[in-house]
Amino acid sequence: MEGENKISERRRYKRAEIPLPLRIKSLGTSKYGEGVKVQAKNVSLHGLLIETEVFLENDTLLLQKGTEPVNLDPFLVSGDNLLELNIKVPPHAKIINGTGRIAWYQISIRGTSYYFRAGISLEDMEVEDEKKWLNFIKNIAQVQD
Repeated sequence: MEGENKISERRRYKRAEIPLPLRIKSLGTSKYGEGVKVQAKNVSLHGLLIETEVFLENDTLLLQKGTEPVNLDPFLVSGDNLLELNIKVPPHAKIINGTGRIAWYQISIRGTSYYFRAGISLEDMEVEDEKKWLNFIKNIAQVQD
């Protein structure tokens, strides 16, 4: 890859390499009320790439540890389920809400750690959120050109 701050053209849509915090929640299960905090590595007008460390515990991959571990399984099968997305965008940490689906995923091992990567296609946003997202993507593309 050329550089972290370049827009990648290896995909159908240009992607801006920018870390964005977001919260995802599988709408196919009500078990995880608040969702899970993850980090987007890159974004495009129509999707984003997330990557997060996962933990192996009792033969189960967990998205987070702690008092309420979150099983990765509902997210792996979420191609059939919608995900609720709350994306925090700069400069003022505005929250953009939408829904999406996992288009693909992969689990990899680096050293002794496991990582979950997934491409999420954006499915729907309210009109105002869609305008904010479009504006954000256009501004990032201009900065990174």
